[in-house]
Amino acid sequence: MFTKNKKLRNNGEVKKDKKCFRFLPGRLGLLQRVILLSIPIIGILFILNVHMYLKLYIYTEQYIGLFLALVFAGFFLSTPASRRSPRNRLPWYDALLAMAGLSVGLYIMFYYPQVARDLGQLTIERVVLGCIMILLILEGIRRFAGWVLVSVIAFFICYGCLAAYFPSPLQGLPVSWERLVTYIYLDPNSMLNLINLAAGIALAFIVFGQCMISFEGGNHLTNIALTIFGRYRGGAAKAAVVGSSLLGTLSGGSMSNVLISGSVTIPLMIRSGYSPAMAGAIEAVASSGGNIMPPVLGVAAFLMAEYLGIPYASVAIAAIVPALLFYAVFFIQVDLHAAKEGLRGLPVSDILKARKNLHEAWVVIPCILVLVYLLMVIRLSPSTAGVVASFVAVPILLMARSSRKDFLKRLLSALENTSRMLLNISIIICGAGIIVGIANSSGLGYNLAYLLVSLGGGNLLLLLILAAAASIILGMGMPSVPAYVLVATLVAPALEQLGVVPLAAHMFIFYFAMVSNFTPPVALACFAASTLSGASPNQTSLYAMRLGVLAYILPFLFVYSPALLLLSNSLLVIVLSTITAILGIFSLGIGLVGYFYQPVPLIRRFLFAVSGIALLVPSQEPITSSWILLSGFGLLLTIIMLLFEVRIKKISSNFKLVNKTG
Repeated sequence: MFTKNKKLRNNGEVKKDKKCFRFLPGRLGLLQRVILLSIPIIGILFILNVHMYLKLYIYTEQYIGLFLALVFAGFFLSTPASRRSPRNRLPWYDALLAMAGLSVGLYIMFYYPQVARDLGQLTIERVVLGCIMILLILEGIRRFAGWVLVSVIAFFICYGCLAAYFPSPLQGLPVSWERLVTYIYLDPNSMLNLINLAAGIALAFIVFGQCMISFEGGNHLTNIALTIFGRYRGGAAKAAVVGSSLLGTLSGGSMSNVLISGSVTIPLMIRSGYSPAMAGAIEAVASSGGNIMPPVLGVAAFLMAEYLGIPYASVAIAAIVPALLFYAVFFIQVDLHAAKEGLRGLPVSDILKARKNLHEAWVVIPCILVLVYLLMVIRLSPSTAGVVASFVAVPILLMARSSRKDFLKRLLSALENTSRMLLNISIIICGAGIIVGIANSSGLGYNLAYLLVSLGGGNLLLLLILAAAASIILGMGMPSVPAYVLVATLVAPALEQLGVVPLAAHMFIFYFAMVSNFTPPVALACFAASTLSGASPNQTSLYAMRLGVLAYILPFLFVYSPALLLLSNSLLVIVLSTITAILGIFSLGIGLVGYFYQPVPLIRRFLFAVSGIALLVPSQEPITSSWILLSGFGLLLTIIMLLFEVRIKKISSNFKLVNKTG
């Protein structure tokens, strides 16, 4: 199955790489590759505390400094300044920027023991290097995310310098430029704290995901999905939903997941009768949704656990019900759309090819179980669990014959791809680190939370709408990991001030950081899918928004009722909220697609949608009479509408039978 599509898949990946990355020839190419390979290798050694066994006692900040130096150097060696910049040679200005990045990071590495002793002291070299670092971050963000995010960070920098002159409630503490720069650059509570997340948790789980992908784990997941669902109506789309969601939870990158699994699933869906735009939308939503799917979720979930200071298992358990509801309504829409369009399953030849490879696909199951065991039973730290799981996964994956060829090449590819993902994520996280430093030093975090609460007028719903809009806007054009980090820094405190449960507040932001991947006008996942389907990115995004509609609704529901996050003390509330939500998504799915046994007219679609939304409203604790009335209305309306559709189907069938016999 995948041998046939391997060329297409590789073409998709290379096409993206050539557009986004520079590949240098000769000695510079060797240097570039050494730097890229050094980032994950050094990170793995530090996470496993190899330096402690060698009796090398170093500050964590010294490792972060080395990580930062390699990231800056690797980024400017590998990322062209513009579309017109050369891809096969290194311009002089990028060489200077790479050397400047090395200097910024290596200063922290070599001098941090002294810096830790006199952190409050201002010296000319610290101020100069801090200014260089900020300029490097802004230029890196411009190359990767564009001018909009640069403008946002530049605004915050201006605020940091002029906070004392802003009107209330945004008026902040006066801080000199020299002290602000030094704080952002060297204080462990500022940028270094966020980079530590990239150099630890993010690195570990990107390594795990890339090992799974390089050694055919992603292909095995898709083969399993094709074998199970391929023969049913819309089988290619259902396989894409399941396979891409499983791959997305490992890779942590919606765009890269689309290019990896979509190169197989999108052509299959188009051949099955789906329009190119719909095929791309299904893949984009499935790949993005992998970030919210337990047991692994995406990398951002581990960052959430670090932010909140809770075990990762608590985050994974809380994510179970919302993720199942999201994929249930998504799956129902895909199934009903296939029925509406008269789409059948995959050809037997395609299913047999997938089934032929199924005897090797079992290897991915123990890999995931090992990771879950390390995280939830042994309770290793997330970064250590990710690295150990990677070491265990590689020999398990090698039990499949298709994974044994070119072992060293696959391993190096996994490490290099890890670095390339880390370069972009780290640059954006550095930008978020600047904002965090300014928020801490000027009091902006409290002021912004107060402003959002004031704009909301104490109205939680209005504040949630503002927070959702801010999350989508700030998350546009970025992977879900840095998008979550940036928005959590700015928006989460405001939600918590109005009494939202901290886990619910961060999960709310997490969801909207995820949906920014398929929300226009940027919609990175849809742009990636459109390159494979040949459809319009905007049309793909509009279909994706409809398919992923529950992702826009669910966060509001679990903020008002944490029972959907399994945070309620009442089992009855949890059970009732879940059951009514399941019935609601079924009714909502019919309303969105406009098909049950036959096409559903607009007015009946509207009634199905109304009944679905009424049932989706979760129960409060304790259960209120208003909720009972609302859910009862939704349930009654759903039953009436379903019975009416069944009756219409019988009348239609009898009418056709009479005409046929007549």
